[in-house]
Amino acid sequence: MKKSQIAVDTLIGLAILAVAVAIVGVLVYPEVKDLFETESTKGACEWSLVVHSLTKLSDFSLVPAECRAHRLEISLDDLEKYHFTARKRIKIYKENPEKYGPVLQFFDNPDDSNQLNEWVLNMFVAKEMQDCWEKVFKGRLPLFDKWWNLYDWGWSDAKLGEQKDYIDAVIGKFKGPPVNCILCSRIRFSDDLTEAFGSRVNIDSLDVWLKNNYPIAGGRSYYEILTDGQSEIKGLFAPAFEYSIDKPLAVLYEKIYYYHGAEAWLDKAFKTIAGGEKGTYELNYLKIVPYTQEDIIMPKKQDGSGGEGCTFLLD
Repeated sequence: MKKSQIAVDTLIGLAILAVAVAIVGVLVYPEVKDLFETESTKGACEWSLVVHSLTKLSDFSLVPAECRAHRLEISLDDLEKYHFTARKRIKIYKENPEKYGPVLQFFDNPDDSNQLNEWVLNMFVAKEMQDCWEKVFKGRLPLFDKWWNLYDWGWSDAKLGEQKDYIDAVIGKFKGPPVNCILCSRIRFSDDLTEAFGSRVNIDSLDVWLKNNYPIAGGRSYYEILTDGQSEIKGLFAPAFEYSIDKPLAVLYEKIYYYHGAEAWLDKAFKTIAGGEKGTYELNYLKIVPYTQEDIIMPKKQDGSGGEGCTFLLD
């Protein structure tokens, strides 16, 4: 029996066991039903991605709707609904200046509506990022591990296993490693929201916000959760947790595979493009970028211009 089939059979067995336990839980403990109702959509997507990854489906049109990009529009009214939460949190910052010094540089007045709006806006973006990272199991799924099957190389099947053809094609087609992307969320900002922010278009408080807020009280920060599993490689591919509201926003998962042959070319690519170490051939990143063709499709250049260079995009 093939290894992939064993993996699928094992997964099916685990799924059946999980369903049985879930049924018992719902019957005995009614509160379990509420948990399943709130988590069912995200959970279905996660399992779908696992099965898709194990079976190596090349037809991405088969990816179910719950795994496709979440479309969200944030209005000023949406922000104001959570002013109470923001105000309460900012008061905690002020009560603990030694612990929350960095975040107090951005949020130090619980009665300032501008600060409250920005705090809540960061919360919305952070939750979309967290959902994306959980959807792809923090980059641990072998998604796109046979990325070459996603592209039309113009070769016969007999040539697909030839290492030299792979390397020549990658260099010729992409001028670097292919960047395979999943678009998790499209976020639009309503007109009344952008009018309320006025000239404050660039939001650079997200990074420190993520480090000082927690999805679960007493648990890990958003920042710790979102960087768990991300590649440590710096350089042009390194994520920046900041955004602008003058354009729609995209939450992207990026999986970058370097073919294991041609080590000299790979080492050079990592040194000049990604800043990575020798012998590393896989990158996992969670990004927030403007939702424009230039920012998603155009490759990043040495001077920092250009975009993410997604060569394959699952939307």
